Amino acid sequence: MSFLSMSFLTIEDVEQYLAAIPKFQSDHAKAADFNLAKFERFCEELGCPQEQFPAVHVAGTNGKGSTCRILAAIYHEAGYTTGLYTSPHILTFNERFIINGSTIPDAELLAFFQQYRTLIEEHRLTYFEISTAIAFWWFAKSQVDIAIIETGLGGRLDATNIIHPLASIITSISLDHTDILGDSLAAIAREKGGIIKSGRPVIIGNLPEEAERIIQGIAREKGSELFDIKELQPRLVSGRAVLLKTPGGQKKLRTSLIAPVQALNVAMAWQAIRAVSGHLPVSEQQFERALGSVAPGYGRFEQLSEKRRWYFDGAHNIEAVKQVKESLATVGNMNEAILVLSLMRDKIQPDVMNEFSEFKNIYYYSLNTERAAPFKEIKEWWPQVMAFPNQPDQQQRLLKEFETELVIFAGSFYFYATVRDWIKTLV
Repeated sequence: MSFLSMSFLTIEDVEQYLAAIPKFQSDHAKAADFNLAKFERFCEELGCPQEQFPAVHVAGTNGKGSTCRILAAIYHEAGYTTGLYTSPHILTFNERFIINGSTIPDAELLAFFQQYRTLIEEHRLTYFEISTAIAFWWFAKSQVDIAIIETGLGGRLDATNIIHPLASIITSISLDHTDILGDSLAAIAREKGGIIKSGRPVIIGNLPEEAERIIQGIAREKGSELFDIKELQPRLVSGRAVLLKTPGGQKKLRTSLIAPVQALNVAMAWQAIRAVSGHLPVSEQQFERALGSVAPGYGRFEQLSEKRRWYFDGAHNIEAVKQVKESLATVGNMNEAILVLSLMRDKIQPDVMNEFSEFKNIYYYSLNTERAAPFKEIKEWWPQVMAFPNQPDQQQRLLKEFETELVIFAGSFYFYATVRDWIKTLV
């Protein structure tokens, strides 16, 4: 659908246009355009909004979304007007853009499309480029004190990489999107290390040795001070507290987080705050107060219902699946858990399937998109797997059987909305 045929009178016009653009969810690499020069030219015509606010840039295979949300909560608690840009959205497009905990109003989205409709069409922006441009524009317009910017894919050629942040964070590196980023840890590390900027600090998570060497090399070349979370020895202990070993002594920080992996994300936030403290000081009291109420976001080992032991986690690569099993151990055990899984075809890798195979009871649901893996492909890996029904009445009947069970819904984040819809139908 062309902009030139649209008047954009209502937010429904915007939604209709966005729905027609190829998306990574369904079209994968065909929806991407790794051409930073084109996107930079577009932003120049907007007045370079990405240069009008300080930022922290976050990349990584896993953990980047949660780290972004933790950082945003801390800076907001410290009194800064804080922008947060993440992707993909789970339920609504507006979720990608947040200032001080509130999503972008429909009126602002509509204003952007009305003002720049011709430019977007001229530059043939992708879905993600449009999304990133909106974030830059809204944060500049709102005069945020700090913006936390999550990369979409990789880093080096990601649309977000036209910013010059106060600091960069690389949360983790493992094999994922190998058809785009490269089929080795070294190749993926080089792509994610592409967000490191000259003279600006970089914070790294618990990286594989090979990947860490490459990131250290890039940091040396760029003259970037490197902050490693390993020195903090982060871990989640009972009572939802994170322990950090700091130069000032061991810190025990109370949190609202339940997944053990969140200790690593808290440690990255700690190091990031430390790295840019000269620009945006934050007290330990403000840091801890923010942790007490921070939400890691939809689908990050999220309990879906207060009265049920049902959890959702968008685990779709080897590192994330291992983390789900660690989280599961805090609420039950593997033998009793039921796994309801949905995957994209490009996520079917031997190590991922082997890791999921430890679940004793597995149901599989195939989403209605070309990129989704069909049931028959999953059956080849696990002959014992059961098909989650497609008919609403059968779905309800099975979910009611699960009422008192420990259930892990997992796989693609695109599965989240479907699971939420199932739960809404239960009475």
